[in-house]
Amino acid sequence: MRVRPGQWSVYWQTLGLLLFGLMIAQAVGVGMLFVLPQPRPDFNRLSDVAASLSGTPLDRAEREEREQALSVRLSPAPPAAPPKLVSEPVFTHALAARLGVADDAVRLYYQPDAQPHLFSRRGHLHGVPIRRREPIFFGRLVAAYQTAIGWRVAETPPAPFISEWQRRILIWFAAGAVALIPLAWTFARAISRQIRRFADAADRLGTDPNAPAVKEEGATELRVAARALNRMQQRLADYLSERTAMIGAIAHDLRTPLARIAFRVEAAPDPVRDKVLADVKQMQAMISATMAFTRNAATPGERATINLAGLVSAIVEQEGDLERPVSLRASEPARVHGDPLALERLIQNLIDNGVAYAGAVEVSLTRAEGEARLSVADRGPGLPVDTLERVFQPFWRGDPSRNRETGGIGLGLTIARSVAEDHGGRLTLRNRPDGGLEALLRLPLAA
Repeated sequence: MRVRPGQWSVYWQTLGLLLFGLMIAQAVGVGMLFVLPQPRPDFNRLSDVAASLSGTPLDRAEREEREQALSVRLSPAPPAAPPKLVSEPVFTHALAARLGVADDAVRLYYQPDAQPHLFSRRGHLHGVPIRRREPIFFGRLVAAYQTAIGWRVAETPPAPFISEWQRRILIWFAAGAVALIPLAWTFARAISRQIRRFADAADRLGTDPNAPAVKEEGATELRVAARALNRMQQRLADYLSERTAMIGAIAHDLRTPLARIAFRVEAAPDPVRDKVLADVKQMQAMISATMAFTRNAATPGERATINLAGLVSAIVEQEGDLERPVSLRASEPARVHGDPLALERLIQNLIDNGVAYAGAVEVSLTRAEGEARLSVADRGPGLPVDTLERVFQPFWRGDPSRNRETGGIGLGLTIARSVAEDHGGRLTLRNRPDGGLEALLRLPLAA
C-alpha cells in the first residue's frame, strides 16, 4: 500500500520540510550569484588620489570601475594624521611625483589592509596591495596637496551603515524567507487541521459516547491515536450499555416483589396498610422513573438541527393553554444540533420544577459567545448554596421529607443535566440576586 506524504509521521514530515526548505534557500542563494551583478570592492588607486587632488577629470572607464569616490575640500592647514591611519614615505613620494611637487607639499595617510586582497597579485607593500605596480587603497584614505590658495584635501567618505555585501546578504535572507513562507504555511495548516479534527472528535466523544468513530487518517501518530480513541470509545459504550441494562433489569425485577407486598398488605389494619401502600406507591414511581431514565440513555433519539427559539415558544404557548404561569421574556434566534424530544423534555422539566416549587417561571433565550443560553427563572425561596450541585445527584431532593406533594423523586434534574451534557452543553443552577432560583442551560450553536 502506497503511503501519501500527508500520511507520513510528523517526524518525517517535519524533517522533509526542513530539508526541502534548506534546498530552496540554497537555490535562492545560488540564483542570486548568477542573476545579480558582481559587487565592486571599494578602492582607490594612487592615480585616482592624484587626479582628485589635481582636479583632473577621470574618463568614463575609470569612473565605472571606481566605486569609492573621494570628497575634496580646501583647508588652510595640512590635515593631521587621523587615528589608525599610517603614512609611508614611499607612497608619499610616489604621490608627489605624480603631482610634480616636492614630498613636503604632499600628505598621505591610509588604513593598512589587514590581509591580502583578491586584486593584489603582486603582494603587499607596507600593508597596501600592489596591482600593475600601482598601490591600491581599500580602507580609509586622507591625502592633501599644497596649492597657492591652501591645502587641497581629498578623503574617503564615511562608510555607509549597510555596505553592498551586507545588502546582498539581507536580500538573500528576504528572498529565502519569501520562498519558504508559503511552504511553511501549507505545512502548518495541514498539521493543525489534522490535530484540530482529532481534537473535535475527542471532544464529541466526551459529550456523546455514541458519537461517530474518529476517522483514522492523517499522520501516522494521529492514525494510531485515533485507533486507540476508537477502541476506548467502544469500551466506554459497552460499559455504559451494560451498566444501563443492569440498572434497568434490577428496577424491573423489583416490581414483582413490590406487587406481592401491596397484595399481602391488604389484610393489614387500616393505619398500617395506608402507610405501607404509600411507601409501595412511591417505590413503584421511583422504579418507573429509573426504567425511563435507563431506557432514554440506552436509546438516544435522532439528531437534527433544531430551531431552539421555535421549540421554546411552542412549549411556553402550551403552558399558556393549560393556564400555567409561564411567561417568555426574551427570545433570540438560535439553532442547535440535537435530539428534539430530549431537549423538549429537558426544558419541560425545568419549567415543571419552577412551577412546582415557586408557582411561576420566566423563560428567556439569548445568544452569546457562540452558544444559546436558555434561562428558566422563578421568584421562589431559592436553594442553599451548598445544595446547588447536590440537586443534580440521582434521587436527591431538596425536601428531606420525601413528600410527593412537594416534588418528584429526584431524577428530573439528573436527567436534564445528562441531556444537556449529551448535547455538548451545560446546565447549572444559581440563586438570583433579587430572590428566586435560575436554571441556566448553555448549548453550542449549530454551525
